[in-house]
Amino acid sequence: MNVTQYKGSQNSGLSNTGRGNSPSIWADCPWLEIQAGVKDGITFFDDFLRFPLAAGTQTTEIGFGDGYKVYATTAGTVIRDSMPHASGGTQAGGAISMLCDTAGDQAVIGTAQAPFSLATTAKKLWFEARIATTSIATNMTHIFCGLGNVGDVTFGAAIPLADADATGTAVALAGITRLEDGLGVLNASYTDEAATYTHAETGLGAIAANTWVKVGFTFDPARGSSCLEFFVNGVKGGSPVSKATWAALTHLDASNMGPVFAQFADTGGTANYAYMDWWRCAQLL
Repeated sequence: MNVTQYKGSQNSGLSNTGRGNSPSIWADCPWLEIQAGVKDGITFFDDFLRFPLAAGTQTTEIGFGDGYKVYATTAGTVIRDSMPHASGGTQAGGAISMLCDTAGDQAVIGTAQAPFSLATTAKKLWFEARIATTSIATNMTHIFCGLGNVGDVTFGAAIPLADADATGTAVALAGITRLEDGLGVLNASYTDEAATYTHAETGLGAIAANTWVKVGFTFDPARGSSCLEFFVNGVKGGSPVSKATWAALTHLDASNMGPVFAQFADTGGTANYAYMDWWRCAQLL
């Protein structure tokens, strides 16, 4: 049995802006084989069709519906939504939003479990998400989407993100960032429990206000010099991270990881929403 999705489309190199997954990332992922038990692995997908109504405050980390944990400062909450705050109105399918209303606000959602591994002894992993934001103005918000060591940290005021594009020093993250003063620039970034990111590639792609964009990466130590490869709208970046570079890291190469989506408001942060339409991750075991 050899069931893969999007077979034959992996190396097209074309931007893929549709609502579905990007073939350049997922063409060789045996998603159905994993689900059928033919291959050992784990799959994760959420279109947020079962996301609960916000209940109570989220000003400390709380468990929240279907295996998630969330945190949000007083000004906002992580809620189910349909992108009503952006041009274009509602859409079919589920979505969530996070509001950051003033400088210092943070909102974050992550899985309560950390089922994935970015260790150089692990097998191939695929990750992608479809996100949006209402503003890309200077000094608006810092956004991260990817994987993090969710089981090792408690989300809070400076966890996982912090002011001035910093990150919490207990946090290991790998994914795509939009920095506070970065306008529409998306970067391929990671942090190994440091206060700042290492940017594997700046200008990996772009995000426009009120417009969905797909961000993702693949991790495959068997590829050596192309161990970690990043994508925006299915277009692969030109600066992969090598297995040797990854093996030299202390935490990312050892921590269990789970999906994370976070936003932190800078000095210009006024009523900015970050949205997620869906996210998806799979790994061979």
